[in-house]
Amino acid sequence: NVYYESFGQGVPIVFLHPFSTNRYIWSNQLLEFARTNRCIVTDHRGHGLSDKPASGYGISEMAADLVAILDEAGVDKAVFVGNSIGGMIAMQTNLLAPSRVLGNLILSSGTNLGADTPPEAGEAIQADWRAFFSGLLEAAVSAKSRKEKPEIQAFMEGCFRVEENFTEGVFFGSLTDPEGVFNWNISDQLKDIKAPTMIIAGEEDGATPVAANQFLADNIPSADIKIYKDVAHFCQLEKPAEFNADLRNFLAKVA
Repeated sequence: NVYYESFGQGVPIVFLHPFSTNRYIWSNQLLEFARTNRCIVTDHRGHGLSDKPASGYGISEMAADLVAILDEAGVDKAVFVGNSIGGMIAMQTNLLAPSRVLGNLILSSGTNLGADTPPEAGEAIQADWRAFFSGLLEAAVSAKSRKEKPEIQAFMEGCFRVEENFTEGVFFGSLTDPEGVFNWNISDQLKDIKAPTMIIAGEEDGATPVAANQFLADNIPSADIKIYKDVAHFCQLEKPAEFNADLRNFLAKVA
């Protein structure tokens, strides 16, 4: 079972959260956009209120979950707004069910992210995966946000330390899945994503660097890219007003 909520009426927007988090990360967007659009927020399998099976954490399986949610909600086509793994799920859904996609706004994402992982990272993960993930999180929040908005890092830290939201089993199930968040690779299929796409990246993102996002923009036909200053991995939290304005402009173009 995968959990979702729906608010508002109008052109549908589906918000897809990052790895280890949940639907609450879109709190700065949900009710603002629900005034003009139908907004759907989900908890991906393994996260939040969705089931947490022992295996099955491939991005293709999560994309199939998304199509099932669209069917259940009676949504024919939607704009996908995906952050990190959420962006991966959006891109995979473009390949799985292109007729269901109006457009993609992809924040701080990428493909084949584990290709350049040094061996010592694997050793650190096995020794203490939460400590490793906490260090990765520090590189995923900009210096300015860490200073001025410490609640962002506190929220993110809580997401992967609260067992009811995210578990060690889900982490390692995702790590070892050949199509999981760290192994998923559609580099040679990006050219097949035809829906209008905008990429947003944070200049200080240490989790999915600008180069990883630029690769998406260079290989998805006609994709645009915008780089935010003083932002790392979570643009919707670090600069919500500017992000919301960009999302509003993107909706006007595609919907």
